[in-house]
Amino acid sequence: MTKKICALLCAIGMMLGCASVAMPARQQVMAAADETLLSGNAVGGALFPAGTAAIHTGASYVWLKEGTYATDAQLIASDGDGAPDMTDGGNGPEEEFSSSTGDAAGTAAYGTLIYDLQTAYRVSSVKVWADTGNGSRMNQFEVYASLDGLTYNRIGAQENTRAAGQGFAPVTYAIKPTVYARYIKIIMHKDPLMPVMRLGEAAIFGEVLEPMALLSNNVLKASGEYNTTTPKIATGASYEWLTEVPFVTDSDIIKTDNDSKNDGAGGVPDLIDGSTTQTNADYIMTSVWGRKGNYAAVVFNLKDVYQIGKIDVWTGVATSGPLSMDGYEVLVSTDGVNYSSLGYTTNANKRSLNAIVNSPSYGVPGKHAKYVKIIMHNANDSQMLRIGEVAIWGWKLYDPTLPKKTTPDQVEFMTELKNYSTLYLDWSGYNGVVNNVNKYGIYIETAPFASTEGLTPKFTAEAKSIEQVGKYATYFALKPETTYYVAVTPFHSTGGERKDVETLKLTTPSVLGGERVGDIFAINDSPYGGGNYVHHGENEDVFLMTKLRLLRDLGGVNKNRWWDHSSAMKSLYGKSGVNFHYFYHGPGYVQSDNDGGAYTFSTYNEPDLANRNPSDVAAALKANHDSLKAVSSKSLLVEPALGGVDRLAAGKGLNWLDNLYNSDGQNGALVKNYFDVMDVHPYVKYEYPAVPGLIQGTPEKLPEMLQALKDTMVSHGDGDKPIIMTEIGWSTYTGGSYLKAVDRATQRNYLARAYLHAIANGIRTVHWYDFADDGTETNNLEHNLGLIDWNGKPKESYYGYYTLIRVIKDSKYLGQLSGVANPYYGYQFWDENKNRYITALWDASWQTSSSPTRKAHIETTDPGVDVVGIDGSYKFIPAVAGIVDVPLTGAPAFIYSTTGVNVSSIN
Repeated sequence: MTKKICALLCAIGMMLGCASVAMPARQQVMAAADETLLSGNAVGGALFPAGTAAIHTGASYVWLKEGTYATDAQLIASDGDGAPDMTDGGNGPEEEFSSSTGDAAGTAAYGTLIYDLQTAYRVSSVKVWADTGNGSRMNQFEVYASLDGLTYNRIGAQENTRAAGQGFAPVTYAIKPTVYARYIKIIMHKDPLMPVMRLGEAAIFGEVLEPMALLSNNVLKASGEYNTTTPKIATGASYEWLTEVPFVTDSDIIKTDNDSKNDGAGGVPDLIDGSTTQTNADYIMTSVWGRKGNYAAVVFNLKDVYQIGKIDVWTGVATSGPLSMDGYEVLVSTDGVNYSSLGYTTNANKRSLNAIVNSPSYGVPGKHAKYVKIIMHNANDSQMLRIGEVAIWGWKLYDPTLPKKTTPDQVEFMTELKNYSTLYLDWSGYNGVVNNVNKYGIYIETAPFASTEGLTPKFTAEAKSIEQVGKYATYFALKPETTYYVAVTPFHSTGGERKDVETLKLTTPSVLGGERVGDIFAINDSPYGGGNYVHHGENEDVFLMTKLRLLRDLGGVNKNRWWDHSSAMKSLYGKSGVNFHYFYHGPGYVQSDNDGGAYTFSTYNEPDLANRNPSDVAAALKANHDSLKAVSSKSLLVEPALGGVDRLAAGKGLNWLDNLYNSDGQNGALVKNYFDVMDVHPYVKYEYPAVPGLIQGTPEKLPEMLQALKDTMVSHGDGDKPIIMTEIGWSTYTGGSYLKAVDRATQRNYLARAYLHAIANGIRTVHWYDFADDGTETNNLEHNLGLIDWNGKPKESYYGYYTLIRVIKDSKYLGQLSGVANPYYGYQFWDENKNRYITALWDASWQTSSSPTRKAHIETTDPGVDVVGIDGSYKFIPAVAGIVDVPLTGAPAFIYSTTGVNVSSIN
């Protein structure tokens, strides 16, 4: 086994590269000699004297009134007189030059501005003037950037270190690396200990950008969309269609792209032949007939790293058939392994056009690309996918032809924490050619440092490694709730390492997280199977590689549950950003497990179903808790993995939990201290009474079950303990056991609904059981619980999990949607990066395609909403007289809106 694991480590290391999810990047550009004012502030006064370098951009701003950081109403009201206070060039204390929140000591308040610079600029700094006296203080401000005003990237934050009594003092955030952006969102946080936050001015600085240029090597023609006047960079870009799961391109699309027919461009493939009129079938790609709901995926290699500005995707719409790509996803990567999603784009073109139409999308500031992956979805009712042209636009990040430097510039970079243990670092905009750099050092320390002298890098990106070429790396495992200082150093090809650094400071979240919805996503899937697992023989390691690739592609799973403490598995899964939840086997393993990212441990699995004596279990928990904490105070004992959340049988489920608490003779006053986290397996068993109006076994039983659990915990004085699920699932078997049999589409729907109910009920982590089917017996429950089948082919639930993660992982849960009640369910979220509400809505009584489809009449002030379906569908629904009608089925629909929505009725 040891030799096999070593070989597997090498093979999978090459396959996985550094990490499973790309991080929000920032870019390095040549520094400007002088910053230029971009935000339209008045010049000629005290703040910006005559002669201040400024560009008349026509910029304007609005106060954001929606979302988690909605602007304080009084702050908006006080900005209503005369010139806008935040760009009038004046400062406080005069009220006509400043704005103030309402007086609310002891509470949080925000001022959130969105500036539109009217076109994209290279943005290098943001400055905010805030009062630091007379009961006023701004704690900090955050900066987000966008190219389209829809999808933002958090660039960073600046604390206000100004001492009290300095009046309206400026606070500056230098954006390093600088970003290309049109929209800048500034979120200013009031000090909750102070009564008010008074703001004087906000300003944005940067430089002019050259126009976007074509990067994807499309042919330029004498006329048309891509004519000879089009700016174009000779990138030498190439592309390939993906033919592996999860997104397999129809073979006819590939065949019709590469056939001998063309439009006079010298045999250029149709995808980049420069033709957008597509009046001749020879110029387009077509799938076979009947490919409803299928995908086509293509990856462009741009040969160097660029900031993506815009992506054109030309596809066919027609009423006959009908024919329509309903939307697509764009992902970007600098190394071809680690991709970051830029989100979904809906095709809003009407089918009645009967033409090839464009559904453009835009890049995200700081998310750079050498590789651009586009995953197109054929509508669920579309018989054929027709594709005309794909064109990718963007900007150079640096000029590699400049003279080489004898002393390399410092490396500017961005970091992202996927969770408490996994850190991503991106310096993809660094000009390694001009700086003559052949490798990089990664330093991560718990104390500040200005030089790497005497320090040892945690990782070195050696010459020609995937990290050195992609200028992207991952590090695991960090410790939870710990402050780190991070630096990346360049090594000159002849002069050695530049050791002086400017560090970035970051603090890891807690073990269970909770700051964002995505902390909940986990799986329960033993790398080499469990008791019911059918081994793949000599192909077992190949299957493990397939699982890891598909797991990484999900893009948001944080943890897996396993019993083995293998360092090889820690490394393999850690490279995909996934750590382990382990069974506790004594203090001897704890330190190495912590070093591998694991901080949660369990003693038992379903002790109630195994008829374990509650007193004996309590004694074991106390002993394990004491020994675990003696080694690692940050580690958590997660118990008891209760096999039932019901009171149907004596000595089982919640009755057993009562006995566990009562075993101390003090109603749990002692036992509750023997473990840190409550762990349950709330399978919705077929024997449970159905929710009124619904069939048995639906996930809508979960809120009732979880409330019964919480009531039990409260009755024993343990109501504040966090709750996780290390198992839950539904099986696509033929039936006969304790779970209702479901088909694959229903398993997908139930997965999404179960996670949404868990989020709404405050569950911190949910491990779906399991990732891969354990075998191929159709009547075996354990052989059919997976998201992929035993052969490694994704099931519908895999694609549902993929969508669920992308839609809500970066959001914050707001609450239940008003106006809906059983059998209808709805929850609302806010995503600061999407700058939109996301409303999940479904009909739990809907069972099959033969069931009646109801419509929710939703009130909105938006001109229309985008709807992403858990079934992979996309739809733009225009509003009519302030109402959009959203069809409801058992598959949750996710409604994107810039303002909150309300359900007026459901018919």
